[in-house]
Amino acid sequence: MEGERTPAELREGVRSGIVAAVERDAEHRGARTARLLAGAGALGVFGAVGMVAMLSGHPYGHHPPWHLVVFTALWSGLLVVTFAIALLQVRTPSLPLARAARVAILGLGLAGICSALCPDQHFLDWWSRSRAGAPLAAAGGLPLSALCFGLATSLVFGAAAALIGFGGAQRQTLGPRLPAALLLLLFSPGIALQSFGTSWAVFVGWLLGTAAGAYSGVALGIAARGRARRRAAPF
Repeated sequence: MEGERTPAELREGVRSGIVAAVERDAEHRGARTARLLAGAGALGVFGAVGMVAMLSGHPYGHHPPWHLVVFTALWSGLLVVTFAIALLQVRTPSLPLARAARVAILGLGLAGICSALCPDQHFLDWWSRSRAGAPLAAAGGLPLSALCFGLATSLVFGAAAALIGFGGAQRQTLGPRLPAALLLLLFSPGIALQSFGTSWAVFVGWLLGTAAGAYSGVALGIAARGRARRRAAPF
């Protein structure tokens, strides 16, 4: 009789141990997820406040009073979601969202640093008076100048962000489309804010230039990272 009861008791003991281990793992993961979400929220709000502070020199006199509130809220929401995706390592079988979000955050951070260093916080006016932008504005107007400005800046930021964000020994299989799309999404509130008071053609041209530059820059960064990895690989 003892021999018959022992296997059942053993099975029950194994089952109880597995259930307890799963429960402990779920509790641990839940606490970690909560911490990461809290961190993502804090970083997102901090990043949004920082980006708005960097643009505080922008001439807001011709903006409606609600503009700063709306753009701050929009930027906060986008950054919170992007940080959550990056920190929680969110991905699907076909979309490695976390790695793409990391590149987009880095690109926005680099753009923020350059924005703070710009001598005129109304970036398009500064660009259109510069040695490179003035001939473009004279030849094709402000829309062409905005398109080229968006193309040039996002090309640099996208390439640098991809080089930094895709570091490490892991083989890179992510294409440029998803990181570039997220980068464009994070740039969009700033483009809309800076384009206010010009025309829809300026806004659309700036957006299209940024989209093309972000894609090209991320693609260049991925290619450069791949070449560096191949050179470092042992024969």
